[in-house]
Amino acid sequence: MTTLDFRLLPVEPDEGLPQAFRCPIGGTSYEFGLYANLHAGPDDPPQTLYDLACPARTEQPTSPPGYLVLRVVGPGPHGPRVVFLRKLVAEAALVHHADRLAIRLLEAKVARGNLNGRGHYGSRIVIGVAPRWE
Repeated sequence: MTTLDFRLLPVEPDEGLPQAFRCPIGGTSYEFGLYANLHAGPDDPPQTLYDLACPARTEQPTSPPGYLVLRVVGPGPHGPRVVFLRKLVAEAALVHHADRLAIRLLEAKVARGNLNGRGHYGSRIVIGVAPRWE
C-alpha cells in the first residue's frame, strides 16, 4: 500500500462560512463547498471559538457543538457530479474516501463571527486532501 501525499486545501477561515473554491488535485480540478452546522449561542460574542474536534473520552461523554459539511464536485462522464457530500469529523487518523480522493479534517475551530460573516476572529480549519491514485 502506498502512502498518501496529503496537501492542505486553501480554506480561508477569515472569509467565513459557507465558502466555496476550486482546487486542482492530482491533475483534476475539483470544486469544494464547505459550511458549518453549529449550536452557537445567540448572545455569544464574535470571538467565541467552537472546537469541532471529538472531545477526549471521559466519564461524562459529550458531543462537539457542531460539525463541518464538505461537498466535492468533480468531473463525470456527462458533466460535473457530486463525488462527496458528508459531515467531517476532526480526527487526524480518520480518512474519508471520495471517488479518487482521500480527505481528512485535521482541525476545525470556528468563531461565532465567521458564521455567515468575514473577519479575523481566530477560526482555524485545516483539511488535507490527496489523490488515491493517478
